[in-house]
Amino acid sequence: MKIAIFVMNPDKNYERRRTLTELLKKTPFQFQFMSINDDIDLAPDAILKSHDIKKTKDSLGRDLTRGELASTLNHLLAYRKFLDSENDIAIILEDDADFIVDKFNCVISLIINITNEKKPQVYLLTPVISYLNHNSQRLNADYKVVEVVQSLDSSGYILNREAAQRMISANSKAWFIADDWVRYKRYANLSIFSVIPPIIIQNIGVFGSNLANSRSKTVRKRTLKYILSRLSYKIIADLRKYLWLMPFKGYVRNKNV
Repeated sequence: MKIAIFVMNPDKNYERRRTLTELLKKTPFQFQFMSINDDIDLAPDAILKSHDIKKTKDSLGRDLTRGELASTLNHLLAYRKFLDSENDIAIILEDDADFIVDKFNCVISLIINITNEKKPQVYLLTPVISYLNHNSQRLNADYKVVEVVQSLDSSGYILNREAAQRMISANSKAWFIADDWVRYKRYANLSIFSVIPPIIIQNIGVFGSNLANSRSKTVRKRTLKYILSRLSYKIIADLRKYLWLMPFKGYVRNKNV
C-alpha cells in the first residue's frame, strides 16, 4: 500500500514549512508541500468558477471569508494531487499541524492496517467535538478509533481514494468549508472516524490559527433565514442526541474542544 503526505503551505509561510519539514523527515512517508496561487485562484473571475456563493449563503447564512475559501481550495487541490498520484492512502496536513513523531508513526501504521480501500473512509487525527464510544475499535493499549459525530478541525487526517473522489464531487464548487465534517458526512456519504486520544494539534501558540481569526469576524453576520433553519436543525439534532445517541451509542462531548 502506497502512502504519501500532502501539506498545504503557501510560500509566504516559510517558517511553518521549515518547522514541519524537520518533523516529517523523521517519518517513513514521502511528503510534498503544495498550495493554490492566491493571486490567480482567488481572483474574482476564478472565484466565480470555483465557488458557489449563492449555495454557501443559503446553507451557512453568509459567504466564506477569503481565508476559508483559500483553505477549502487547498484541501480540494490536495485531494486532486492525491488522485493523480499512484498512492492508495493520503495523509493531509495543514502547515500549523504539530505532533510527536513516534506517536504519529505508530498510529498511522495502525490505522493503515484497518483501512478499507473499497469504502470511503476518513480518519481524523485531531481533537473532535463529539463522537460515539460504542462499537469503538481498539488499535492498541493506548489508542482506539471511534465514529465522529461533529468536528471542525482539518489540520490532520487520513483518507483513501474513494473518500477523496466523493469529497471532490460533493464540494466541487467549494460551497462549504474544508473542516465541516458534518456536511461531508451528509453530502459525500463518508465514514468519518477519529483517533482517541488525538495525535495532532494546531500549533496555534506559535503560528496562530489558519481560520479562527477570519471566521470569528463573520459569524455575527448570518442571515435570518439561516438562523431559523439552523434552529430547526438544532432541535432535530438535539432530539436525536438525547433520545438515541446518548442512551444507545455512547455519545461523548469533548469539553476541551
